Amino acid sequence: MITGRTLDADGDPMPGTGFEVDPEGDLGELIADRTGPITSHPTRPVWGVPLPSSEADVDRTLSVFGPGYDGPPEHYHERSLERFSVRSGEVVFSVDGRRRRAGAGDTVVVETGRRHTFGVPGDAVATVLTEIHDPGRLRYVLPTLSGLAHDAERDAGNPLQRAMIARRLDGNTVFTETDPRLTRPLARLLEPLARAGGYEGAYARYLQPAFWEAHVEQPDPTL
Repeated sequence: MITGRTLDADGDPMPGTGFEVDPEGDLGELIADRTGPITSHPTRPVWGVPLPSSEADVDRTLSVFGPGYDGPPEHYHERSLERFSVRSGEVVFSVDGRRRRAGAGDTVVVETGRRHTFGVPGDAVATVLTEIHDPGRLRYVLPTLSGLAHDAERDAGNPLQRAMIARRLDGNTVFTETDPRLTRPLARLLEPLARAGGYEGAYARYLQPAFWEAHVEQPDPTL
């Protein structure tokens, strides 16, 4: 079966935007254990499936990466440790400039302060159990980043929007493509103008199941 497709304005699934699931396989069993709706990015092959966690300060997500997924911009976390356990496929991680290929059964732990990114260079889907320890504000910002990409009413690339996200992530996550000694003062400078314009660093609407059910095809409830 296919699921996770982006829904158009009429609520119809858009071809080529989902991923295949064997209900009897590992992916199907994990999806059946989900605690909320599948999230996605409308133009990139990446999906997130929230999973139960026995620890209040650990977020668990099944990440599904399509072939060619080039990952997030390089970044590091100042307070959150991440653990990536590959369930299927192959993922190439870059941690502090060192590349490592990880396949099914491999686990990569990224400690705080370590620059990292990852991607899927092959032609097969990769599934990864992602655990974020002490997620802090990431718990709210990550859904916002995906939600903004789906939301036709907002522009994720607007400088004021970006400034508010940067301020919300301050003290947790730093993107290395630009020098934080420049971006942090700029974000603080733009913050009053952004707030006056109604911009936020995270939006409650993107935490609501109804938003994702209206934008992303969900599996059959029996799965």
